[in-house]
Amino acid sequence: MAIKVRVLRSVQAGLAGMSGLVALSSGVSACTAETAPADGSVTEGESALSVANPGTGTLDLAFDYATPLGYAFAAHNSTDEYVRAGEKMSISVPLHFLWSRLYPDAATPEDLARLEKLSAKVKVVYAHPSLTLGSSNVTTNKAFTGTQTYDRTAHTGSFTVNKKATGLRVELVISDAADATKHATVAATDLPEVPVFGGTLPAKTALFDTSGPALRQRVIEGGNPVAGAALAVGYSDWRAATLVDSSSIDRTIGDATGFGRFGSFQMPIYGELVHEITYASAVDGVWTGEQPLTANAKSRLMPSNGRVAYEGSVTVPSDGKKLEIYFHVRTFLVVDYARWSTVGWRKYQQGERILVREKWDNENGASGDNYDFAIGKQ
Repeated sequence: MAIKVRVLRSVQAGLAGMSGLVALSSGVSACTAETAPADGSVTEGESALSVANPGTGTLDLAFDYATPLGYAFAAHNSTDEYVRAGEKMSISVPLHFLWSRLYPDAATPEDLARLEKLSAKVKVVYAHPSLTLGSSNVTTNKAFTGTQTYDRTAHTGSFTVNKKATGLRVELVISDAADATKHATVAATDLPEVPVFGGTLPAKTALFDTSGPALRQRVIEGGNPVAGAALAVGYSDWRAATLVDSSSIDRTIGDATGFGRFGSFQMPIYGELVHEITYASAVDGVWTGEQPLTANAKSRLMPSNGRVAYEGSVTVPSDGKKLEIYFHVRTFLVVDYARWSTVGWRKYQQGERILVREKWDNENGASGDNYDFAIGKQ
């Protein structure tokens, strides 16, 4: 593919004709005006575009205290952390979770053989913003992993993610071979939706994020942006923090009196860092002005543990050949003394926003060297 991948920024793609924010949002229900084949296959007259290498993976149910049930599915894939349309997947569920749903008032038994009497029928429900999609059904089998009560896990057979899905949810019907009267259900809406990428091709997702300390960029669906399709642009919070080296910024805004077992003491107090990110793009050398990215604390690109993605979109013209993008990050120290009741020295005025760092995000860190993508054809 013709895209140059360097260690710096990231971008995301959306639905043709929709804003980047709408394209990146998720939803479990779908409009019923049009119905896609249950398996997501391509019908006559539709584009044959598909994710080139969707890979394989598992959806593992794990603790997630930011969710209503305290659990969420995390994807572990042969590609990266994102689930793709057409990917072959299986599901794993801890046996202690199945037990807690069947027997909420009983302690989890230490006997692994007893836990292995539990099983679940699993229904994978697919979402799309304008199509009604089918579902996949699998069941847990006798292939267990883990050697202790806390990690003994049941696994299902494999299924293929619907090729038009933009998200999926999982429904469980739990039973106990030791007591046929016991059943419990985890509804599809009880656990967070898992985003799926590739279900709205030719629209794509270019993501600018980090890999450890390095900046990177990816087109999640693979290949290049497509002529005549929308490209949603996304930029991760950790990338912004890495670019401006936020750990080196002095966040001190004053001091306050604290109290401990040995009496009172003076302690420093700190403000919060807030990023404002703009971007500009050009097709075949014709530039737009800088536009703001919108901070989204519930982005489908980020996990649900307080991460933020900054989102926007680019319209790719049908006759374009080359797309260029750069970013401009400004970091402010936000002053709020209202969180402390014993403030002494005040370095700033209440409510001030002080510009503490300003960086341009260009490929290789070189001014004028923009992130460039060859534009593909449908």
